[in-house]
This record gives sequence, structure tokens and C-alpha cells, in this order.
Amino acid sequence: MTTWHWFQPVSFQLIWVSTVLGGNQWLVVPLFLMCLHFVLSPCRREDIKVLPLALMGVALDATLTHLGVFRFPQSPIWLLVLWFGFVLNFGHSLKFLRKLRIFWLIVIGSVGGCYAYLASWKLDAVVLPFGVLTTACVLAVCWAIIFPILVKADLYIRREDVRGKNHS
Repeated sequence: MTTWHWFQPVSFQLIWVSTVLGGNQWLVVPLFLMCLHFVLSPCRREDIKVLPLALMGVALDATLTHLGVFRFPQSPIWLLVLWFGFVLNFGHSLKFLRKLRIFWLIVIGSVGGCYAYLASWKLDAVVLPFGVLTTACVLAVCWAIIFPILVKADLYIRREDVRGKNHS
């Protein structure tokens, strides 16, 4: 097993913890880890191409914040960084998701996405003005939609990049 195979999933967990616990004050940690990601990644070019997918998540969070579902103690620049770190996983440690049926992506997305935000709430990174139950339901629906889209979009972008290399 190469360094990359353990570094990538562990680094994302460190990115998640450092952004959620440290907020904007600890941004140097996730930014450093993402730089290491690009140094060690076996497919830097593809990783760069999927980064814009993070903007879907940022837009979702901005919308939910605007609607009052979330409230942050500070402007959450860390959340932007977290989204960029998150989308990098689809081509690596979350690659196995590509083989799952849409139904399972919906289930995993709704449960996993909801869990991540509720854990963030428990760690005081976000305030949930509508309460836990209402927010959990909103998150479950949003993540049931966005998660399969992210998985399929990552696959499409990475396949197109490979096709482009083969035709060059």
C-alpha cells in the first residue's frame, strides 16, 4: 500500500476536524493538507478539474444560510475550504461509490450529509435556528439530491479527462 492510499482518506478527516473545530482560525491546516494532496496525488490534473464541483455545495450552504436554516458564529470561509477538500475524495477514497445504484447514493448522501452537519452543530461550528429535527429533514432531502449528482459529475469529469488524453 502506497503512502497515497492512507494519506488521502486520513487527510480529509483531518481537514474536516480542523475546519469544524478551528473555523477560520485554523485554515492553515486544511490548506496545507490540500497542498500535500496535490503533491502526492496520482491524478493532479483530474483533481483540479473536479474542484468546481465544490461550488455546488457552497451554493447549497449559502442558500440554506440565507433561508435561515444555518447560522454561523463567524463568516464560514472554512466551509468553502471544507467543500473543496470534500469533492477531492470522490476520485480517491470514495471511488467505490461510483459502482452503487442511485438509491444507495441517495441513502448514503441523506444520512452522511445530515450526520456531518449535526456533528458540526454538536461541536458548535453551526447554529440550527429551526431546531435539530427540522434541520435534519431539510439536510436529508438536500443531500439526497446533491450527493448522487456530485458522485456522477466527478465520474463524468474524470472520464472525459481520460478520453481527452487518449484522443490527444
